[in-house]
Amino acid sequence: MDTLGVTEPQQAPQTQAKLWSPSLVVFVSNACIMVLELVAGRIIAPYVGASLYTWTSVIGVILAGMSLGNYLGGRFADRWASPRFLGSTFVVASLLSLGVIVLDRLGILVHVGGPLILEIVVVIAVLFFLPATVLGTISPVVAKLALRDLDSTGRTVGRIYAAGSAGSIVGTFATGFLLIAWLDTHAIVLVVSLVLLLLGLIFLLMRRQS
Repeated sequence: MDTLGVTEPQQAPQTQAKLWSPSLVVFVSNACIMVLELVAGRIIAPYVGASLYTWTSVIGVILAGMSLGNYLGGRFADRWASPRFLGSTFVVASLLSLGVIVLDRLGILVHVGGPLILEIVVVIAVLFFLPATVLGTISPVVAKLALRDLDSTGRTVGRIYAAGSAGSIVGTFATGFLLIAWLDTHAIVLVVSLVLLLLGLIFLLMRRQS
């Protein structure tokens, strides 16, 4: 009864029970990534202008951050996956998102010199690479926590990543059609930061089930 082979299957449902809603969590986190991506071009325009180079660099930097985050998130999930770890990740993502506003308001981003394309990539990376990376770690951790058994791995992971894609779509349309018309860019980033902080606190305050 207490062998390793028995206790591991018993712990998986408990972990699942702790998780609020895997699909919704990934939906929101991916929506937040896309919101940041769409406001990035407006935030960095005073530094490097608004051009095809700018938007190409924004998309490339965000995707690079997400890719690295997915890779690191998979490694983190195998070692430390827990609601508390997930909550800490959301809090860090919230602080890094807030840091975008701080850096922009302080005006410490200066021209780095060199080719224009390099300058654009560097400025965007300074502001958005770390937030995108941390947010990219969330999906693998959520997938790990959501798994009940090996027989449902494909369905569980597929559902979670489908929810993430749906979140990206909603985040894109909501930002382009609504948020930018209603709020300034700093207010939008602040909303993203608060949403991530709220999710982080929800997971951090969850009681461990015995």
